Amino acid sequence: MYLGMALVGMGLLCGAGRAAASVNLPLHHWTYNAIERLTAMGLIDDAMVVTKPYTRKQAARYVARALERIGEPSESVEKQKAVADPLLERLVREFRPELADLGAVAASPEVQRGLFRYGGRSQLEVDAFSVGHGGSGLGVRLRENRGGEYYANGEQAQMDFRGWFEIGDHIAIVAQPKYITNPHVLGQGATNNTHNAYMRELNIKFSVANIALEVGRGTQWWGQGYHGSLLLTDHAFPLDMIKLGSEDPFKLPWIFQDLGSFKINSFLAQLDRDRDFPRAKVFGLRITYLPVSWFELGLTRLTQFNGRGHEQSFPGQVIKTYFGSGDELTNGVNEQAMVDFRARIPHVNYLIPFPSGLEFYGEIGSEDKWTKFPLPSRAAVLGGIYIPQLFAGDTMDLRIEYADTDLDRRRTGMGNDWYNSATFRSGMRYRGFPLGHWVGSDGVDYFLRTTRFMTDELQLGVNLDYSERGKANPVYEKKKEAAVDLTWWFSKRFSLTVAYTYQRIENPGQITSINPFQETFQAGLVSNNNFVWTNLVFEF
Repeated sequence: MYLGMALVGMGLLCGAGRAAASVNLPLHHWTYNAIERLTAMGLIDDAMVVTKPYTRKQAARYVARALERIGEPSESVEKQKAVADPLLERLVREFRPELADLGAVAASPEVQRGLFRYGGRSQLEVDAFSVGHGGSGLGVRLRENRGGEYYANGEQAQMDFRGWFEIGDHIAIVAQPKYITNPHVLGQGATNNTHNAYMRELNIKFSVANIALEVGRGTQWWGQGYHGSLLLTDHAFPLDMIKLGSEDPFKLPWIFQDLGSFKINSFLAQLDRDRDFPRAKVFGLRITYLPVSWFELGLTRLTQFNGRGHEQSFPGQVIKTYFGSGDELTNGVNEQAMVDFRARIPHVNYLIPFPSGLEFYGEIGSEDKWTKFPLPSRAAVLGGIYIPQLFAGDTMDLRIEYADTDLDRRRTGMGNDWYNSATFRSGMRYRGFPLGHWVGSDGVDYFLRTTRFMTDELQLGVNLDYSERGKANPVYEKKKEAAVDLTWWFSKRFSLTVAYTYQRIENPGQITSINPFQETFQAGLVSNNNFVWTNLVFEF
C-alpha cells in the first residue's frame, strides 16, 4: 500500500484536469449491466466499470464511445448489433442531457441545460413471500445485496423516491426516502426493526478539479463479483460516511502518462451502536488501475478501528497500521485486503468461439495483513466468467461465478476468520450483516445467470444458485435456489419487473446475537421458501 499512498497524493494533487460534479448512479441500476455488457463486448474501451457507484457523466462518456464504435463498419460489429442496438437506444434516452453536453447527440428542447439540473426515480415494489419453516420461527430470511433487507413472511409493499439535484459543475445532492409496510423487512429478532419509514440515501457531493468530497448515507460496491464481493457490497444497510477520491479516472503527469489510467476512492464510515465497541469506524482505500483497455486491476484495504471503549484516533491509527509492522492484535484493529482483476479476451476461431469474446475476473482477499504470497494465510477467493453474447446475432449472455470464504478453514483447519475479529467481536459487519459477501464466514457459493431479450423491450433472466454457509460449525446451512425474472420497458420512462424465486434450505441460519456476533443453524430443519415480487419504476 506504499504505492497506493503515493498515488493518492500524486493523483489528487496533479493527476487530473477539470471534472464536473455529477450525481452517482444508484447500485443495481440497469445501466450498470448494460455498460458492463458493452465493455465486455469490446464496444467500450478504456472503461473502469468495476468500482461502483460511478457518475452519470462518467457513464455518458462510455456510452458516447460505444456510439462511435458501433458506427465503424466491420463484420464483428454487425454480429454484435442484435445486442448493442437496443441497449444503446435505451442508454441514449437515459443519458441524453449528458451526451448532449459531450456533443455525442444533438440537443433537444426537453434536454436540461444550464446551472441547475434535476431528475428522479420512483419505485413501487409489491411482494408476496412465504418463508417456510426457516428463521427460528421469525418468518424472515436474508435477502442478498439489498441494503440490509430480509424476505419477510406475508404480503407487503415498498415505496421509495430517489431525487437528485446538480448545481453547476461543483455540487450534487441525492435523497432517497423509503417506506415499507412491514418493518420486519429490515430485521427481526436480534436485528429487530420497528420503523416503517427511513432514509435509504442522503448525501451531498462537492467536486473541484477532479477531487470529489461526499458526505452522507450511501452504498458502494468495490469488487469484481456480480452476486457478491469479498470486501464491500450493499448487502448490509447503507453506511453513514465521508468519501474522498477522484471523480473520474485520470492519468499521471509528465513521463508517467503512458502508464495508463487510475482512479482512487476512500471513505470513513461510522458503524452502529449495538455492538461490542459502539460507533466503531471503518476506513477504506481502493486504487483502480487500467494499464491497457482490456485489463483492469484493483487494490483494496479496509481498516476497522476505534469505538466507545476502544478509543483510537483518525488518521493516526490508520497511518500507524499502514506503515507499522505489527498484526491486527498488536495494533488493536481489524483489517481486510483484496487484489482483484478483470480481463477481456476477444473472439478467437476454435479457441474462444463466442462472437464477442468473454471476460474472466477474480478476487483474492486476506483477513489481517497479507503475510504470505501469492495466497495469504487467511485467504478467500472469488472468480467468474462472463460471456456477453453466446451466439452470433442473438442476445443471450451467460455468467458463472464462484465465491469461497471457507478456503482458510479447509487449508488450516481453523475457521470463523472471515468478517470476524478477536478484537472486534461484532466483526466487520453493520447491523449484523457483513460489509462484503452475503455468504458470510466459512461459506461457498456457486452462481449462474443467463438473460435474453425476447424483444427489444422485454428481457428474460434465469438464476441458479447453490450455497453453503457456516461450514466451521457441526451443523451448517445448504441452500438450493432457482429464480426467474421478466423486465418490460413499456415506455420511455416506465419499466416493470416480475420475479419468482424458490429456495430449499437445509439447516437454515438466523442471526441470534450481534454483540458478540452469533448465527445459529437449525439442525434437521428444511425450509421451502417461495418469493414473488413485482417492481414498477418511473424515471424522469
